[in-house]
Amino acid sequence: MIKKGFLANGEMLGWEPEKLMSFIKETGYDAVELIGDVIFAGGKDGADFKAAADKYGVVISEILAQHDYVLKDENERKNSIDTTIEHIKRSADMGVNVVNLFTGPVPWLEFPLKVGVNVSMTDAWNYVFGAFDRILPVAEKEGVKLAVENVWGMLAHDLYTNRYLIDHYDSDNLGVNLDPSHDMLYGNNDEPFIVKSWGKKIFHVHVKDAVGVAEGGKFVFPLLGEGNVDFPAFFRALNEIGYDGCASVEFESWAYRRNILGNSHAAAAKMCLDALKSFM
Repeated sequence: MIKKGFLANGEMLGWEPEKLMSFIKETGYDAVELIGDVIFAGGKDGADFKAAADKYGVVISEILAQHDYVLKDENERKNSIDTTIEHIKRSADMGVNVVNLFTGPVPWLEFPLKVGVNVSMTDAWNYVFGAFDRILPVAEKEGVKLAVENVWGMLAHDLYTNRYLIDHYDSDNLGVNLDPSHDMLYGNNDEPFIVKSWGKKIFHVHVKDAVGVAEGGKFVFPLLGEGNVDFPAFFRALNEIGYDGCASVEFESWAYRRNILGNSHAAAAKMCLDALKSFM
C-alpha cells in the first residue's frame, strides 16, 4: 500500500522533532520527508528525528540532499559532493534508505547558470557524471537508494534527460523521485507512460500539480487538483506497477500560503490530505 507523506517545510523546519512527528501523525499522514541541510545542520546526526518518528509511528520516507553539481568552481562543486556524501552516510545511520538528489544548475537563483548559455552541455554532464562517480559507490556501500528528481531548468529536467543520467550507470541503488509536475512543465502529460517508463526505478514520489511552461515566472505549482497533472491516472499507473513506497505532498503554492494560510505550512499540510486521499 502506498504511504501518504508530507514534505516538512516553512515554519515546520524550526519545530522540535517531537512536535513535528506528533503533528504528522495526528494530521493523518503515514510519513514525513526531511531536509538534510536542516536536520544535519551543525554536525547533528538526525538521531532525535529518528527517535521521535519511531515514538509516533511515523516513517521518514526520504531525506533531501539536494545540492548543485553543475558548478564551474571546482571547490564549490567538491563541497556539494562532499556534503551529499555526508548526508547519505548520516541517513544510513538513521535507518533511512532513500535520499533525494537533483543535478543542478539551480534555476531560481538571481543569476542562474544556464546550460548552453553559461556552461556547455558537455561540461555540465561531465560535472554531473563526475559527482555521481563519487556519490553512487558510497550509496551502494551504505545500502541507500538515490532518488534523483528531475527539476525544471536543470540538466536533468524531465523523463528523458533524467533517463540519460540513470541509464549511464548500472546500479540498483540509482533511481528516481518521480514528481509529475516537472514533466508537466515540459509538455510530458501522459502520466501512465511516465510511470511505466520508470517502473521499478521509482524509489519515491512527490505529489505536486503544475500549470504553465518551464521558464521562470511562467508557471505555478497550484493547489492539488487545480493544475494539469492527471493524478487519478498517475496513481492508477503506480498501483499497476506495484509501487508501494511513499507519495509525499510537496506544497509549493507560495502565494496561496502567504495570502490565504497566514504563511503556515502546517495549515497547508492539513488542507492537502483530503486531496491526496481522493487520488489514491
